[in-house]
Amino acid sequence: MKLSGRDFIIVFLALVIGAWAGLRIADAAVTAPLVVGGFFLCVIIARVSPVGFNPLVLGLLIAGYVLGNRGFAQFSVSGSLPLFPAELGIAATLAVFLWRCVDGRRLPWQNDFLNWALVLWMAVSTVRLPFDVRAYGPMALRDYAMVYYALFFFVAQEALAPGAAWRCVRGCVLAGTGALPALYGAFLLWPDFFLSTLTLRGMPLIWFKGDLAGTFMSIGAMAWFCAFERGRSGWRWLAVPVSLVLVAAMVTTENRAAMLALVAGALVMIIGGRWKFVAALTAAGVVAAVAILAWAQFAGKPWEKTPLYGVSQRVVSVVDFQGSRDYSAAAGAEAKGDNNRFRAIWWRTVVDETVATNPWTGLGFGHDLAEGFLRVYYADSGDTFTARSPHNLLLSIFARTGGVGLGAFLILCAAMLWRTWRAARDGGQRAEDGGQRTEDRGQRTEDRGWRTEGRGRRTGAVWQGEAWCYVWAIFTSACFGVVLEGPMGAVVFWILLGAAASRSRQENREAAETTVAETTASETIAPETPAPASGQSAQIISGQSA
Repeated sequence: MKLSGRDFIIVFLALVIGAWAGLRIADAAVTAPLVVGGFFLCVIIARVSPVGFNPLVLGLLIAGYVLGNRGFAQFSVSGSLPLFPAELGIAATLAVFLWRCVDGRRLPWQNDFLNWALVLWMAVSTVRLPFDVRAYGPMALRDYAMVYYALFFFVAQEALAPGAAWRCVRGCVLAGTGALPALYGAFLLWPDFFLSTLTLRGMPLIWFKGDLAGTFMSIGAMAWFCAFERGRSGWRWLAVPVSLVLVAAMVTTENRAAMLALVAGALVMIIGGRWKFVAALTAAGVVAAVAILAWAQFAGKPWEKTPLYGVSQRVVSVVDFQGSRDYSAAAGAEAKGDNNRFRAIWWRTVVDETVATNPWTGLGFGHDLAEGFLRVYYADSGDTFTARSPHNLLLSIFARTGGVGLGAFLILCAAMLWRTWRAARDGGQRAEDGGQRTEDRGQRTEDRGWRTEGRGRRTGAVWQGEAWCYVWAIFTSACFGVVLEGPMGAVVFWILLGAAASRSRQENREAAETTVAETTASETIAPETPAPASGQSAQIISGQSA
């Protein structure tokens, strides 16, 4: 086979790079070959992927953080450089995204309230970063990650606008969360295998953070139930038991933030008129409660020994803000009161320190927010304490960037609330109105003698509020844990927020175009003149003859 000049150059460069990579690997220097090989792998994927490079990377990141959790987040291709999945992912996808923006001569954000609110918050938070780096060094960049992870929003907003790209990412959410209960159960049964055997460079590849695992299960429960409502085949009914299993697995994690995350997502569904999920949860809960009580009665076990009592204790502890209530050790909730006091004292300490030091611009990225808390709560303890966030996203933002940064973020939250309300209410109403218009149009054309096969009320209509359910579930969990300060929750959150914003805008545009097309088509159909009766025809003929 004769090679062209261009093909000869490509083959020659590939051989040179392969030889260089082989020599580097032989010298035990694998970082550079991995980076170069990963670059060319990305180029190949971008050429052959049916949905494009960025959607595929975003979907894989979601699946990785759902199934690998803390272990996937700490995986690095280098032993000395911070080349973690989040940083590699944002570097690769942002480069592709910015190239498209330059090529299309457009800004990397949309001209709407949500985008400008996010730009404002990131700009306000970034202004003080150079001063914090000078004062705290690399630790400031580590804490600043909670801001630069938001770049995934802009990448996802552009990449997931096409329906095929969003379906790819949604499939990753379904696949990851569907396998999560089994994998999480195996992690609890054989922790030594995951933490000591299934490792790379001494770091486990799968290492679950309990609150995030529960939150992802809550998201999975909603995602699978939405798949049931969206589907058309008979197999879609299998999504209902998968959804209920995810809810049951989430309850077994004993994480209250995950329970609140499920409530937040279900509330978005209710706003959008989607009651089936809540109805299914209620029915399944009643059946489970009756079965457990019947089993306890038959086995002679007291109420306090049943799993229902433990769940009720955890639910009650949610509103016990100061942790002053006594909880039964038999219910497994004895630590909930202490956990509430842990948060209350840390939150109060952070607020007092920020107000006393710098209430407007905060303590800065890199400042140890746990130092004052440890003096109060763990004064006599010599244990190592590694947490740097006060387990509340809003308080973390206030402590880092002060009232100015918190105010900018609250503007972003207001934009998110407004977009959620519009997507949940208007999207559901549009689907119903669109189905009714199609049914009416079918009836009109049937009266005119036209064939109307396949017309009628639409089934499996797209609901714009689906992605917003996942967004608010993660956000709610972030108000009670360390979620958006690390990549495990932040990357998934910002990708889904970008997807929610993009899909709402895209589906509004498609709905408007469909409405215009249907109106135009109905106006072009001329009313058909009814055929005259036989008697009328004879009279017309005789009249004309006369």
